[in-house]
Amino acid sequence: MVLRRLILLAMICMLTGCGSPESGRQPSREASWSAAPQGENPSGRVRRKGNGWEAADTDPQRPDGISSMNESGNGGNPEQEMLCYLQQATVQIQGSRGMGSGTIWAEEEGGLVLATAAHVVSDNSPLTVQFDQGEPVEARLLYVSDQVDLAFLEVSLREVEILNVPWQIARQDREVCERLEAGQPLWIMGSVQEAADRICGGSVTEPWIFLEDFDNYMLLGNAYVVPGESGGGVFTREGILAGILCGGNEADQIAVLPWSVMEAVYDNFSRTDIDKQADLLDNENQWSDNGNRSHGHRRLW
Repeated sequence: MVLRRLILLAMICMLTGCGSPESGRQPSREASWSAAPQGENPSGRVRRKGNGWEAADTDPQRPDGISSMNESGNGGNPEQEMLCYLQQATVQIQGSRGMGSGTIWAEEEGGLVLATAAHVVSDNSPLTVQFDQGEPVEARLLYVSDQVDLAFLEVSLREVEILNVPWQIARQDREVCERLEAGQPLWIMGSVQEAADRICGGSVTEPWIFLEDFDNYMLLGNAYVVPGESGGGVFTREGILAGILCGGNEADQIAVLPWSVMEAVYDNFSRTDIDKQADLLDNENQWSDNGNRSHGHRRLW
């Protein structure tokens, strides 16, 4: 456990990013975007719902800019505190056909709301969530966007508290996200073999660029990522959530759904839409709260 934290701590001290791309760099058309959860079908390919985008998994040789986290320990200095925070804000999402990553987005009455990529959860129920520590907990699929690669899940806060699982909500700051610029360093968190077991240094290439493959404005970055990291948080070096990972390619480019898009979706979907999707997508995966469900603004039950 101590070794795991020391390895990651060393990486936090050493990483200065996976390159400093020139401003205005365009996505490579030479490489295919990879966005399949780990454990995808034997062909290693997945078709993204909505726009016909097809992406192939890749697994090139791991460069120095990535680390596997196999042990953990206690904090005690800023680097350790940052590592602890990033791990506790990251989860692994497990389903019937594969695994992916997620980020703790918000706390609502009776539940923790998790954000992930839509392709991680599509056709992948039932779903469970593994935190950095503790046993897996049952998850309820709340909302899957049909416009962007984004989904929200919820886990029972009471169950998390019973398991005494440590967690932290990803830090969010609109002004920081609006000031992102080319060359700014990033952390990319993922859950490949276990929850929050991988961290990668990267950098911003373009903070706001239209990517045809995603049919949306995205943050284009530079980093080495592997299958299983989809849906994981992409953070500034100060720990502010910049977005979630939606894909990567052989040119070490990453496509990140920006935080501003996530926030807009989260703020605008309605109570009716959530109920309809929850009933259709996760009808059997619900828990009882003794009739105390709230239907107020942004309530996600």
